[in-house]
Order: sequence, then C-alpha cells, then structure tokens
Amino acid sequence: MIQSNESEIYKTIKQAILQQKLRPNMQLVEDVIAESFGVSRTPVRNVLRRLAYEKLVTIIPNKGTFVSCPAVMEAKEVFEMRRVLEAAAIRQACNRVNDEHLHRLQSLIDEEQEAHAQGDMFGVLQISGDFHLKIAEIAGNSYYHRYLEELISLTYVIIAFYGHKQLMCCSSDEHSHILSALQQRDEHAAEQRIARHLTLIEQSLDFDEAEDMPTSLTDIFKEVRSPS
Repeated sequence: MIQSNESEIYKTIKQAILQQKLRPNMQLVEDVIAESFGVSRTPVRNVLRRLAYEKLVTIIPNKGTFVSCPAVMEAKEVFEMRRVLEAAAIRQACNRVNDEHLHRLQSLIDEEQEAHAQGDMFGVLQISGDFHLKIAEIAGNSYYHRYLEELISLTYVIIAFYGHKQLMCCSSDEHSHILSALQQRDEHAAEQRIARHLTLIEQSLDFDEAEDMPTSLTDIFKEVRSPS
C-alpha cells in the first residue's frame, strides 16, 4: 500500500510540474501533500527525495521543498551540454546499433505518436525522454545514460517554466529523421539531426516569460488526478 501511495503521489506531482500547474519556486508543503492524498508524511518525504534526485524539486534544509527554478543561463547550459553529450552518444550508437535496437526506437516513436493523438502530453514527454535515453544506452557508455538522465529531468523543468503547453514535446517526425540516420549508420547525419532537434526545442522556449500561477496545492492535485 505504501509503495502504491508513493507511486501515485510521485506521478501526480511530476505530472503537475510538467503540465505547468506547479510553477518553479512554488513550495511543496509536506503536511498539505500528505493531507491531499490521505497519507502520512513518510511516503511524501520519500517522493520528494526522489524528485530532488531527478532535479525536479530542490530541498533546502530548514526551509522546505520547492519546485526547481532554472535560471535562463542554466537552461541554456543544459541544452548546450545535451548537444555535446548526445552528439557523442549518437556517433557511438551508429557503430553499435542493431535491428533489435532499431525496432525498439521505432516502437517508442509509435507510442509517442499514439500518446500525442490522445492528447497525453505527459506521456509524450516521458516517451520522448525514453527515446533519447535509449540512444545513450545503445552507445554502450553508462556515463552517457547517467548524465543524460539528469539533463532530461532538468529539461522537463525548463520546459515547464519557459515553454508553452502546445510546444512542450519533441516532434515524432524529428525522432523519425534521427532514427533514419541511425538505420543508415550515418554518424555525420545523425549528429546533425540530433543537434538540430535539440536546438529547435530550445528556440521554442520563451526565456522572457516568468508567469506566476498561484493556486493551492490541494486544488492542483485534485485537477491533475481527476479524469480529463
């Protein structure tokens, strides 16, 4: 039951961040969250620690837990680092990719398109991240996957803060172009396409926008958990 509660709390809070309902710098009060889900503070603390590990929230000793708030410079550095890391990963992946890998990447693109058709933007973001992580996994260097996982979590927060809901996901068409380069084992084309893809995401963000959306945590969680 505890694990089930933690899973629901984790998914709800993460989804609320990605859907721009929980805004950067908003405090996540343990007592309020526990009361909203009808649980003790223990599973709430576990979830907040997990979200902090993923860089989605920041825990400040003696102050509390807050939704992460990346500065503009940090946001740009995240995309710069992703371009460097993913370019290296995809070059290596071109030399290691096999038919099973290609099939899995195509399955992720199909799942992404289905989620998009259903209007499941949370699902689209999750699957998109899995697509990029799969390429890092194919590259065969565990550090690519480890550091990219952290950068993708930071990207979620950046998009939640600086993005527009209609522009919150990667294009499955762009992923298809990346997959095509991998199928051809074309390192140069693959590197160019993934770099262009990340640049387009960065360019879609509005770094001048810092809109506040004050709403109670309880109301936010109710909205996220209620059927659409």
